[in-house]
Amino acid sequence: MRKIFIFLLCLLFFSCSQNNCEEAQLWDYPVKPGMEEWKQFHSNKEMVAACQIPEKILCCLSTEKLTDLCLQYPLLSDFYAFNFPDDGLDILFKDFNGIRELYKKNNVADFLIKRYKEKIQMLSFLEDETIDSYKRSSFMISVTNLDALLSRVEQQDNLKEILRNLVIGYEAISMLDSYAKDLMLRFNFFSRAHVIVKMHDEYRKEISNAFSAGGADSETADSINKLSYQLIK
Repeated sequence: MRKIFIFLLCLLFFSCSQNNCEEAQLWDYPVKPGMEEWKQFHSNKEMVAACQIPEKILCCLSTEKLTDLCLQYPLLSDFYAFNFPDDGLDILFKDFNGIRELYKKNNVADFLIKRYKEKIQMLSFLEDETIDSYKRSSFMISVTNLDALLSRVEQQDNLKEILRNLVIGYEAISMLDSYAKDLMLRFNFFSRAHVIVKMHDEYRKEISNAFSAGGADSETADSINKLSYQLIK
């Protein structure tokens, strides 16, 4: 009888887990900007609370699905409001359980790089004047968001590949004839500066002003470019 009870308990647990995992792959934020419920919020704290991913969902998400949910996080771009992007990213990691869980994954870099490559291949979107400015701005922000998130990857084994893709992004962005070019380059330098310092901390002082919202001056930009090409060989 005891064995039958344990078997039924295990069967119930498996069924619940399977249902949770199926639900996880379909999960989306229940409240988003533009919805009436969102307009009722009176503070950032309320918005943050509404955007947390339930624990039963979080534990079942694949890395790819979790990556996409983090990129769709309604408050992701709030870090632009800070004088230093790192301060905003610190708040993001403090406030959002999804991003904290994502960066525990050993393969987080793989999926961030995958999404970054897809965006870079679509950069011509920014020069299509038949597309309204809101959609082009949203696309630009989606690229700079990925730049910022790539700057936070810590696994040493992934840094060279991240830097290589950021260089590809830099070269593609530099070819643009778009109002978005300067801002996108600023965040590209910001991300590459972080990756370079993680690879070789002795370069920190040389490229430190690229960490600010003001971006790299021409001398620092030249240093970042030189080091980038040197380190991806």
